[in-house]
Amino acid sequence: MNIKPRNIAVAIILTIITCGIYGIYWTVVMTREAVSVKDETDNALLEIILMLFLPFVGYMMVEKKFSEGLNAKGVFHQDNAILYLILSLVGLGIIPMCMIQNDLNKYAAG
Repeated sequence: MNIKPRNIAVAIILTIITCGIYGIYWTVVMTREAVSVKDETDNALLEIILMLFLPFVGYMMVEKKFSEGLNAKGVFHQDNAILYLILSLVGLGIIPMCMIQNDLNKYAAG
């Protein structure tokens, strides 16, 4: 899957303006792109459902697959799954989304 770099500030603003609707779209697209790094045939349905209903588990699974995929390709990536779990458990779920998108932007750029 081709990873499209996104401006994180614009994504946050659109999420606020659309009362969260763009955030759902962003979550789905970002999850599919992150999971596809490990396995391009994986449609990330389980991760998408978890990201929408149990985000703390979804963030962990997405980060694990993304990290494993990058490491398998020889690109070092520190696994931040525990950090994402803690941030989402304390109600800061937007921060892991931004961090995952930032990692995807770095991967897409080079």
